[in-house]
Amino acid sequence: MLNNDYNKQYERRQRIKRTTLVMGIDIGADFNAIGFMNKDGNILGRLPKVYNSREGFDKFVRTTEELKAKHGFKDVLIGLEPTGHYWRKIAYFAKDQGYAVRFIRTTSLKHERELNESSSAKSDIKDALTLTNLTREGKYIDTIIEDGVARQLRTLSKVREKIQKHNTGAKSMLHAVLDDYFPELKKIFWAMNSKGLWAILDTCPFPEDVLKFKQSALANIIAKASRRKAEAVQKASALYLAAQTSIGLKMIGAADRYRLMVCLKEVRRTERMLKEIQKELKALLNQLPSSRYLLSIPGMGHLSAAVFLGELGNPVYFHHAKQIIKYAGYDPQESDSGKKIGRKVISKKGRWLLRKFLYLMSLRAVVHSKFFHAYYQRRLETKNRFGQLLKKKEALCAVAIKMIKVIFALLRDKREFQDTVSFSLAA
Repeated sequence: MLNNDYNKQYERRQRIKRTTLVMGIDIGADFNAIGFMNKDGNILGRLPKVYNSREGFDKFVRTTEELKAKHGFKDVLIGLEPTGHYWRKIAYFAKDQGYAVRFIRTTSLKHERELNESSSAKSDIKDALTLTNLTREGKYIDTIIEDGVARQLRTLSKVREKIQKHNTGAKSMLHAVLDDYFPELKKIFWAMNSKGLWAILDTCPFPEDVLKFKQSALANIIAKASRRKAEAVQKASALYLAAQTSIGLKMIGAADRYRLMVCLKEVRRTERMLKEIQKELKALLNQLPSSRYLLSIPGMGHLSAAVFLGELGNPVYFHHAKQIIKYAGYDPQESDSGKKIGRKVISKKGRWLLRKFLYLMSLRAVVHSKFFHAYYQRRLETKNRFGQLLKKKEALCAVAIKMIKVIFALLRDKREFQDTVSFSLAA
């Protein structure tokens, strides 16, 4: 693995020619710092402040083109640390100018800064020159920024993840409200997004309200919302009994009712937004012909396929499955020192959302797919370097890595998955 990393770094360094202008950009919210070097590491110029404005971007291009003309450069290679969301404007602007843009890990910048100076103190222009030097040495990630459907999928996936967090928070708030006023209700309707629960909370949210209705009326309310008449009768009976014996707070006022209403509205709002985004993701996914190869895997849903292809981008930029494994942060790391042998763990340095969904995909695959279930069982019977059987989570991580290899083979060969225990990854 170490030799492969050095070989890749050497290959990247060899791509930089005498005619390549190397740049490093230290990203900021209001302005960016930029350093310029040639292949030999000679500093050709620096821009301490390039504001995120039309004037600033024009100055950036003008300075770059002047240096190209002066030194006879034909192409430009830019390295930057993708800080927050601030990097997108100047990165996509540079891409539109025909400049190659690559990413540099935060850890690489930090280590290089400490190696070059006696302290870890930083300044924008120093970091810009450090980023430039890292780019010149080939210590960047081969990820290529791109536009189109892949970026749209990734953008929507990120938005969905944020809304999902709001949705989880809203459900927790509603759960807390019910715990105060009507705790028994949670045993009758265990899910906070239950349509039957919403109907009851709209009509008779507190025990004193429930007791004003007949059981038949409560059953009708639940049945109309959930469309399950048989269950509605049972729930109505349990609901009426719970209201009679509830241990919730008794003195219900206007503030209590308002609190409940706000929480319920937030749950409904976020649930509706999640469904809308799901539809948008599915529509975008259908624009990618490669999506059908992923969807052929048992247990693979449209959301998982959309997140995978959105985070991955164009598959042609990945020449081996190991590149995607590292990109997702599933590459194994060892921590050995002298006589001490450490446990192997995944690096977790890649795309966190891709890594999360790969794990979820693995959970479903071992249930729905014969191939992945058999592989999972084999991994559970495998011993690690200490002679211990793998834990379930370790086996699932192994399944996630196998999932990447399978998807890479499907995309490479443009074929659908055949769910057999002896499924081959060969072309």
